[in-house]
Amino acid sequence: MRASQAVAEVLRREGIEYAFCIPSNKLIDSVAEVGIRPIVGRHERSTINMADAYSRITNGEKIGVALVQQGPGAEAAFGAIAQAYSDSVPLLFLPQGDPRKAHGLRTSFDAVEAFKPISKWSARLDNPATIHDQLRRAFQLMRSGRPGPVLLELPIDVADEEVDESLFAYEPPARYLSAANHADVVRAVDILMQAERPLIRAGHGVLWAGATDELVEFAELLGAPVATTYVAKSAFPENHPLSIGTGGTGVSAGIRAFVPDADVIFSIGASLLNTLASFHIPAGRTIIQSTNDPDDLSLQYPIASGLVGDAKLVLSQVTEELRRRLGSAKPVSAARDARAEVAAVAEQTREEWAERFATDEVPISPLRLVSEMINALDPDKSIVTHDSGYPRDHLAPHYVSTRPRGYLGWGNSTPLGSSLGLALGAAVAAPGKISVCFLGDAAIGQCAVEIETAVRNKIPVLIVLTNNSEMTGYGHHHPIAQERFGHKELSGNFAEIGTALGAVSYKVTDPGEVGPALRKAIAEVEGGATVLLEVITSALRHRYPAVDVIPN
Repeated sequence: MRASQAVAEVLRREGIEYAFCIPSNKLIDSVAEVGIRPIVGRHERSTINMADAYSRITNGEKIGVALVQQGPGAEAAFGAIAQAYSDSVPLLFLPQGDPRKAHGLRTSFDAVEAFKPISKWSARLDNPATIHDQLRRAFQLMRSGRPGPVLLELPIDVADEEVDESLFAYEPPARYLSAANHADVVRAVDILMQAERPLIRAGHGVLWAGATDELVEFAELLGAPVATTYVAKSAFPENHPLSIGTGGTGVSAGIRAFVPDADVIFSIGASLLNTLASFHIPAGRTIIQSTNDPDDLSLQYPIASGLVGDAKLVLSQVTEELRRRLGSAKPVSAARDARAEVAAVAEQTREEWAERFATDEVPISPLRLVSEMINALDPDKSIVTHDSGYPRDHLAPHYVSTRPRGYLGWGNSTPLGSSLGLALGAAVAAPGKISVCFLGDAAIGQCAVEIETAVRNKIPVLIVLTNNSEMTGYGHHHPIAQERFGHKELSGNFAEIGTALGAVSYKVTDPGEVGPALRKAIAEVEGGATVLLEVITSALRHRYPAVDVIPN
């Protein structure tokens, strides 16, 4: 057995079914030999985005694997691995490496050193005898504590070296979880019992822990509204009467109404780092922070209580303790009817936004497009993701996600053009769902060629493009460049590009045609097609900017 075959055998024993890749890498043949399907992308970044989404949608039960060539392949992968690291996504990155005699040369890219700041572990498989040990360590790390990508480089000469099969032994490592210290749980519930307007802020850790049911039970027992970050959207069902939606750079109307007035914020499964995908907390609030990584505690906010443990276990602990307390006392917040308050805000929001969602203006309003998407898609049968910028901020606060991972939120780092690769990975992981990405014309310029990847690999996906022929929101950043050189203007006929790449493509310019076109496109995707729906929209920006909503 060669070293490359030993790696493939470990992947097979781990239940890996797909390897997202770009040639050339000796592992591609080796994984194919053991029945793992290589899915070849057109660019390293999108290829790794596929592996990223695969891990998310399977909740890490099946790890996304990415293979690229040495040198330029590993170099081009950096942005996508950085994105996975910032969003705490476990994936196994296996770049090929230069032969050992080239290590240390100026012209030999050292992926192991380069990726250390953006990986949970970065190492080189330079000894065939220890390959199974290093891969066991890699999978253990990806399953333990805060998730994150792991890099293991296989030098091209090592790949062909023989492994002593009598020494090769591999069993997939188990996932181990820990709960919070009981005294910390008691302290947290003490604070919640005295809170007048408690609010629950759910992070990505709730999804990784599979803790949606526990979060619902805890929220209902406490009677507190629940918000999620963009990355955690779908961790709490947004059709629940206590849901106030999601937020990052833009926020939902519910976050706008409830977060500024909250006195105690219970953060579950989150680092509480301020990012574009994570709405900030107003200054002066009492914060309870629960995370599975003690290094997260008090990083950017002072906390009154810290709970270190798996989100599912911690939620069960605080629910049990709260239920015990409620047997003999009422919380201060019992005087409040949070459900009625949430319902009132939801009704006010419907009235406030109804005209924007229904407008017949031409070019088509992006909110009309979002409204038609909400009406056409079944959230229980769909996985929707956004791209960076205004497509994200128009869609995420309004689309109602009803099931875990029914919406793939991302963006603690926000590389433009990531959504299509993510949608492809989601479609591979959940073939029974309609996988949808919503992106703008700036974003599709960075990933359009992956339409061919979807067609060639028979991965049905719906690409909804809002094309307003500009980089919306950038004019005020560079007013001189815009006035003198029109630096934010864009152009392109993307429906024609989609057709040329093999997709079923439509262009819509009439607002009355958006709904019928979406339903037709969904039917095409259900039939196995890759569909690009290009909608010519206006350069409008309708959102609640977090900076205008969250005090301080």
